Amino acid sequence: MSAFDFDTAKLGSYLEGQIEGFCGPLTAKKFADGQSNPTFLIEARSGRYVLRRKPPGTLLKSAHAVDREFRVMSALAATDVPVAKTYHLCTDEDVIGSMFYVMEYVEGRTFWDPT
Repeated sequence: MSAFDFDTAKLGSYLEGQIEGFCGPLTAKKFADGQSNPTFLIEARSGRYVLRRKPPGTLLKSAHAVDREFRVMSALAATDVPVAKTYHLCTDEDVIGSMFYVMEYVEGRTFWDPT
């Protein structure tokens, strides 16, 4: 098991109690690319979701602030800025080993070249 793996049965059970309509079991697949915070595609009977978590290990206090990402995205939902719907922020590190949040999965394109 790598440092990025977690107990999907435990996560599924937890999310069923936190996200209305969430129904497991679930699978989790880490996206191959990305920056900063490990990001996973969550597939469950109730649909597809995205989970972003703090990476494991010792981190700077202000680094990898998934709670800040969650708050900003949630606030933007009330504006004209297109943003994925946020479902739940979990600050309990006992669930998967670090803080994380779950948002909707949206098909799209990723632009890696900043120009």
